Amino acid sequence: MALFKLGKYWSYDFWVDGIRYRKSTKLTDKREAQKVEGAVRTDLARRRFTRPSKSLRFSELCERYAEFAKTNGKPAYIREKYHIATHLVPHFGEILVHAINLDVCERYKKNRLKTGAEKSTINREISTLKAILKYAGERDLAPEGVGGDVCTFTNMERKETRIMTRDDIKRLLKLCASPDFQAREPYLFPVVTVMANTGLRPRECIRLAKGDLDLEHRVISVRQTKTKSGIRNIPISSEVAGVLSRWLPHVKGEWVFPSPKKPGAHIRDFAKAFAEAVKEAGLKGFTPRSLRRMFATKLSKKARRTLVAKLKGHSR
Repeated sequence: MALFKLGKYWSYDFWVDGIRYRKSTKLTDKREAQKVEGAVRTDLARRRFTRPSKSLRFSELCERYAEFAKTNGKPAYIREKYHIATHLVPHFGEILVHAINLDVCERYKKNRLKTGAEKSTINREISTLKAILKYAGERDLAPEGVGGDVCTFTNMERKETRIMTRDDIKRLLKLCASPDFQAREPYLFPVVTVMANTGLRPRECIRLAKGDLDLEHRVISVRQTKTKSGIRNIPISSEVAGVLSRWLPHVKGEWVFPSPKKPGAHIRDFAKAFAEAVKEAGLKGFTPRSLRRMFATKLSKKARRTLVAKLKGHSR
């Protein structure tokens, strides 16, 4: 039954397009409450009548988006597919895409906060949701601009970021080069060396192919990048060239940093190994991104901002 009495007021409770509508009418008269319920249903029916003919459920949209991301080699999809499978599809899965509005998204954020999720984590999930909805709008699977009014959290306490010093990176590299750590994570020493001296994003670094390296002319060509800045060529130092020339003879396959578990694939993530190295080196508060920040800070003291942006792969 759509109408029920809770206390002295009548409330309505029904589902449309996979979304539950439950609210108190603040009325004690049942007939008046029925009029309110009818008005809500009429408004929803009007929206359904004007919806796009190609509208589909969010779970079906995610399947199409996955094919698009894989075909176009979208680097961010490695992270996005976790958000989609773990949180977005369980919540939005049965909802028609055209019906995902601001209220539905705010309800999602509220529910995630109740589970103890950090605001920064929810922001990343919302960004993934907006990317999927943007894809739907561009392909006429939903109204153009759907999800554009969804807001992320802004009132967050930002963690203090530290810039790695020369002494910090020396301690970290010394630890990564130690026999004990080499036996566990042999790839981390060359990864840290490359990132600290080139400013590559973590995803760009682990997706480097041998064909992207020109050690004779000391240049790395970054092809699979996050932004639309295109292929960028980054000069490398003799230190980086030396480390890579010693590393590559022991590597099989097309990738510079192949996966030790999955033949033919590159390593998927090194954040956990990096965190262990930072802790064992007696350092604190550093992530793989700290290497990129250190490179930019060091470079900005010598070069123009336009050059720094170009080497970092920023579109503007």
